[in-house]
Amino acid sequence: MSDLIGGLKMPSEETSDRLGVAGWIVPQFFRALLRIIYWAASLKVSGVEAFDRLESSGKKAIVVFFHGRMFLILGHLKGYKYCGIVSPSRDGEILTRVLTRLGFKIVRGSSSRGGARAMIGLKKLFEDGYHAAFPVDGPRGPLHVVKPGAVYLAKKTGAPLLPLTSSAKPAHIFSKAWDKFIFPYPFSRGVIAYGEPIYLDSDLSEEAVKRDCIMLQEELLKLQAAADRVAGYKSS
Repeated sequence: MSDLIGGLKMPSEETSDRLGVAGWIVPQFFRALLRIIYWAASLKVSGVEAFDRLESSGKKAIVVFFHGRMFLILGHLKGYKYCGIVSPSRDGEILTRVLTRLGFKIVRGSSSRGGARAMIGLKKLFEDGYHAAFPVDGPRGPLHVVKPGAVYLAKKTGAPLLPLTSSAKPAHIFSKAWDKFIFPYPFSRGVIAYGEPIYLDSDLSEEAVKRDCIMLQEELLKLQAAADRVAGYKSS
C-alpha cells in the first residue's frame, strides 16, 4: 500500500499504471542514460563543503536550482535522502517515476492543483530527515523566475536555502523548451556548483516573500553564470 504523507498519497510500484508501457520504459531509459552521461563526464564539483557542513551537523537543506539545469544535478544528488514536489500532470507522472527510481521521495502538486497539501507533505518528509530539492522556476516557468514554494518552506522550517547549479560543454540545448534544458553530450566537461547557505527570516508577508524570491533569483543567476564560465558554456 502507498504511504500517506501529510494526507497526500505517495506514488508506489503498486499504483495502477495509467501510462502503459511508457510508464516503465521511460524511467528505466532515463535512469540508464543519466548514469552513463554523468559518470562519463569530466566533472568538477565546487562548493560542496557547504552541503557537507550541514549534513555532518544533522541539519537539512532546501536545495534550489533552475529547471533547465536539472540533468547533471539529478545525477549528483542520487544516493542522498531527497524529497520534492512534482506536478500532477501526465508528464509529472513520468517524472515522478524517474525520480523515485533515483531514490527521491515525491509528493504531487502544483501552484494550481494541490499545492497546499503538497507543501504539507513535503514539510513532513523534511522533518523526517529528507533534504528538499526545488527546481524553483518550474514546472512551466517563466525561465529563471523563482516561485515562492522553496522560500515558504525555508521560512516555515528555519532551514537554509542552498543554491545549486550545473553547466556542461558540449551539450544540446532544447532552445524551444521554456526552460532551455541543457543535455550534456557524453564525455562533456561538466560543472556542479554550490552557493553558500541562505537563512531567511520567518516573515511570511507577501512583500517579504517576494523580496526573498528576487534575492534567491539573483543568487542563482550569479552562480549559474560562474558555472558557465568554468565549463566554457555560452548561453544564447
